[in-house]
Amino acid sequence: MAVGGCDTLKNAVKTVLIMCLVTVLSIFTGHMGVENESTIMIFLLGVLFTAVLTSSRRWAICAALLCALLFNFLFTRPLYSFLIYGTNDLMLLVFFLITGIVSGTVTSRLQNEMGLAGQNEHTARILYRIASGFLSASGRENVVKKAELLLKEYTQLGGTIHLDLKESGKGFEINGGNGTLGILEIRDGEPDNSQLLIVNAICRQLGIALERERLVADREKIRLAMEREQQRSIFLRSVAHDLRSPLTAISGAGNLLADSYDILSESERRKLAVDISEEIVWLTGLVENILSMTRISAKKLVLHKQDEVIDDVVGEAVKQTERLLRNRHFEVKLPDDVVTVPMDGKLIAQVMINLLENAARYTPPDSAISLTVEVGQHLTVSVADTGEGIPDAIRSRLFERYVTQEKEIVDGHKGLGLGLSICKAIVEAHGGQISVMDNVPKGSVFTFTLPMEENL
Repeated sequence: MAVGGCDTLKNAVKTVLIMCLVTVLSIFTGHMGVENESTIMIFLLGVLFTAVLTSSRRWAICAALLCALLFNFLFTRPLYSFLIYGTNDLMLLVFFLITGIVSGTVTSRLQNEMGLAGQNEHTARILYRIASGFLSASGRENVVKKAELLLKEYTQLGGTIHLDLKESGKGFEINGGNGTLGILEIRDGEPDNSQLLIVNAICRQLGIALERERLVADREKIRLAMEREQQRSIFLRSVAHDLRSPLTAISGAGNLLADSYDILSESERRKLAVDISEEIVWLTGLVENILSMTRISAKKLVLHKQDEVIDDVVGEAVKQTERLLRNRHFEVKLPDDVVTVPMDGKLIAQVMINLLENAARYTPPDSAISLTVEVGQHLTVSVADTGEGIPDAIRSRLFERYVTQEKEIVDGHKGLGLGLSICKAIVEAHGGQISVMDNVPKGSVFTFTLPMEENL
C-alpha cells in the first residue's frame, strides 16, 4: 500500500473511533439529564480531537459534518430522524457546524505549522552540526574526508568528492570565492528533497572550508617569505658587522706597521703581524662557515667520505685554532690505538674548529678547554670548557641559525650564530648526533657522535 493510502486509512480509523467515543459519551450524558446545548460541546471536542490527531483540515471538516448528523439523529426532535422541527435545534446545528469547521481548520493548521516548525528545527540542527563539523577539520584531505563522513551520517548516501575538475563527472558543484572547486558525486542513487537540502549544505560548507584552507596556506607562505626575508636581513647585517671589525683591525695594524716600521721595536712589529694573522684566520673561518651554510641551505652539501685517521683530523682542527687556544689550558685526549672512521675529514675538522673557537671565545684566559675522543659503538668527540655555560634562554634553540649570546665575548668577535647550526647539519649528514650538556661544576660540554661503519 502506498504511503498516502496508508495515512488515509489511519486517519479514517482515528475519526471513526473518535465519533464512536463522543457518541457514547453524549448518549450517557443525555441520560444523565444534560441539555442539548451542553451535549453538543462533546461533539465539538470530538471535532477538535480529530483535527489534532489527524493534522488534516479535510478530516476535521468530515468530523464536523458527522457530528452534526449524529447530533441531529440522536438529540433533536423528532428523535432518530434527520428531520428538524425546532428552530432552536436548527440554529444550534448551524452554529455548531460553523464553529466545528472553523475550529477544526484552525487546529489542523496549527498542527501542520507545529510539525513544520519541528522539521525546520531538526533541519537547522543538522545544518549547524554540519557547519560545526568542518571547523574541527584542517588540511584539504581531512576536510574532504569530513564532508564524505557527514554526507553518510546525515543522508545515508555514499559520495565521492573530486577536487580535480578534469576527473569529475556529474554531481553537485562545490563552489568557492573564485569559482568551482570540485564536484560531489553521489554513488547511492538520487537524494530526495530532505536529503537534497543536506547535500547542498555540505557542498556549501565544504566550499567555505576549502577556501579557508587556501587562505591559511597563502598566509603560511607569506609568513615563511617574511621570515626568510627577516633572516636574510639579519644575516646581511651580521656579515657586514663581523667583516668590518677584523678589516678595521687589519687596516689599523697594517697602517701602523707601514708608517712606523722603523721606530717600532722588533717585539711590537711581531705583535702587529700576529694580530693581522689572527684576524685573517678568523675571516677565513667566517667565510668558510658562510660558504658551508650556503651549500646546506641550497641542499648541495656533498660528503666525500673516506676512512680518515681521527688523530689527523683532530690535529688539523687544533692547528687551525692553536692561536686562539694558546692562552688556555688546552688538553687533547686521543685513543691509544690508531682509529679510522668513514667521514669527510675536511667537514668534521670544521665541526671541531667551530666547537673549539666557541670554547675559546666564551671562556676567559687561563681557563681549561679539552678535546676528548672515545671509541665504542660510535666515535664520540667532546669539547669541554669552563666558561659561564649556556643561558637557559637560548639552550633549546642553540643549534638553530643566527642564535648567539648577547653577553660580551672574549675576543670581540660576536659571530653570525651559524657555527653550531653548521655543526649539526654536518654531523647529521654523517648519520651522527650532536648535543650539549653542563660541564659540572662549570662550563659546557659539546658532544657529537659518528658511526664507526659506513652502513650504520
